[in-house]
Amino acid sequence: MFRNWSIAWRLGGSMLLASLVILGAVIGYGYGIARQILEQELEAKAWQLSRAVTARIESVEVAVRKTVDGMGGRMTIAAPEQQETLYLLLERLVRANEEIYGASIALEPKAFGYSETYASPYVYRSWNQLVRDDRGRRADRYFVQDWYTIPHLTRRPRWSEPYRSASRGNALMVSYSTPIFDAQDRFRGVATCDISLEWLADLLQSLPLGKGGYAFLLSRNGTYITHPDRQLILKENIFSQAEEQLNPKLRELGRQMVQGREGFIPYGDVFAGQHGWLLYRSIPATGWSIGIFFPEAELMAKVSELSRREGFVGFFGFLLLIPVMMYISRSITEPLRKLADSTKSLAGGDLDAPLPIIKGQDEVANLAGSFASMRGELKKHIDMLQAAATAKERIASELRIAQSIQMELVPKTFPPFPGRRDFELYAMMNPAREVGGDFYDFMMPDPEHLWIVIGDVSGKGIPAALFMAVTRTFLRAFVQEEASPGRVLARVNDELACNNESNMFVTLFCGVVHLPTGVFRWANGGHNPPFFLPAVGKTEFLPRTKGALVGAIEELTFVEAELKLQPGDTLFLYTDGVTEAMNPTQELFGNDRTRDCLQELRQQNCVGIVNGMAAQLADFAEGAEQSDDITMLVLRFFGPDRTNDPPGRPDKA
Repeated sequence: MFRNWSIAWRLGGSMLLASLVILGAVIGYGYGIARQILEQELEAKAWQLSRAVTARIESVEVAVRKTVDGMGGRMTIAAPEQQETLYLLLERLVRANEEIYGASIALEPKAFGYSETYASPYVYRSWNQLVRDDRGRRADRYFVQDWYTIPHLTRRPRWSEPYRSASRGNALMVSYSTPIFDAQDRFRGVATCDISLEWLADLLQSLPLGKGGYAFLLSRNGTYITHPDRQLILKENIFSQAEEQLNPKLRELGRQMVQGREGFIPYGDVFAGQHGWLLYRSIPATGWSIGIFFPEAELMAKVSELSRREGFVGFFGFLLLIPVMMYISRSITEPLRKLADSTKSLAGGDLDAPLPIIKGQDEVANLAGSFASMRGELKKHIDMLQAAATAKERIASELRIAQSIQMELVPKTFPPFPGRRDFELYAMMNPAREVGGDFYDFMMPDPEHLWIVIGDVSGKGIPAALFMAVTRTFLRAFVQEEASPGRVLARVNDELACNNESNMFVTLFCGVVHLPTGVFRWANGGHNPPFFLPAVGKTEFLPRTKGALVGAIEELTFVEAELKLQPGDTLFLYTDGVTEAMNPTQELFGNDRTRDCLQELRQQNCVGIVNGMAAQLADFAEGAEQSDDITMLVLRFFGPDRTNDPPGRPDKA
């Protein structure tokens, strides 16, 4: 439709379209740059926030750890004389540290000669008061619990997994425990502090993350410590959530976080229901991990608004540009319209019609003078051009018909038999000119037999294409009736030789594979012997068999040969265009070089072998003109043990 417009409209439309494209590119580029800058700033902000949160958590952890470790250190110097001393020590500790909810010294049973079986003084906050308790008197077997036994056995301090304390209003808690030793390095008990984690939720909610942004904490095992969805806290971990949602990306994120890694990634959040970015990093002091989610919609709102405004301004500018462009284009094309009106008579065949005189020295005036000169030359050459055009069109038409016939007859769909896993097949044909004399074919008259054929018709052009079509028709018909490659070639030979006034012939190689056993039988009618690439061993020619050119003389016989293919064995069929390819010095590619190339390519699949040979031929030719058609067919046998797809199932190979 665009070509039917006048030059003025096309010129103006092209300039306007180019302006619109440039405007769109500028807006898109600006949006991309702004988005990139915003993402960089967002990443820097995210890391800054994560470092601040990490520093706040670690400051509490350091304070608690130093306090508890110091309390344990006091016990190593001298054991207290009485339990009242322990209570006073614990009260000073809790009163001096706002982060500590409660503190306890759980003594090893009878460690200091107490009459009590168990002694575990405990001081905790309750309604702005400090309350004393003794877990030992409550018959609480504290010495078998994890917070006591793990520091005892490992002789190292330990942070517990977060938990909810039923006795403290279901509050979110975590405990820090350190072992106590006396001056002789004997274990005497465990000092522990309970810290409420409710302040963590307040800390993360106070972060400036926008309406849709949020932060969360994971424990060492991936359990949610804080999260906007409070139902997830301590009830579900990130891995169970990933399994429930069938979300492998969430599972990978959890794996990265519990392994202590860090990153800033694009993330589609299920909880927030939108896309954005997620920063995650570890908190080394506790082994936890923090994740901070930033929603994309809020962050990109200003960039999108700026792009929309730029688009509106550009659109109104585009509307103002339309009349200006049309005026300029009409001023340029007006002389051309005059010349076009005057040359209508020339287009009608009146070469004596006068042409208008266009003043000036521009391109349009020169074009008018050129039309005048051309008119005289046209009178001289019109007859010659008509004759040459007719002859050329006739030749081109013949070549197109012949090429169409040839290419329609050659199979071009690979893999040709979807669902078959017991063999692989690939072929290609590259004619030297528009129409060649080579061809290949393959067929399966029944599920157990695969026939392969390659041939080279004498001559070129339309006669060769027609002779190839006839040969292929006979081959496909006789394969349905005969089980012997020699008989097939004999019958094809008799049909082609009968009334063969053009004395044309074809070289043919015909073989059939019995797929359940791998037995390959073949006969050769004057064609190049194929190469055999065994799964183990060197590449060699197939054994030669006696057989003359097909179609030259009637009543010929073709000797057959037989070979049992092993899984992985490969057959390479080709025409003389491969071995007789020449480089600029007229050197032939040759049989030896072909065999060496196939030996190097034997580990490739069929497609790789064919493409590899084509590349080797192109490198050898070094740009020299192709002198003959190049046709190759490769068959690799995998054996009956390789399961085929059920009928109707598409090939996945």
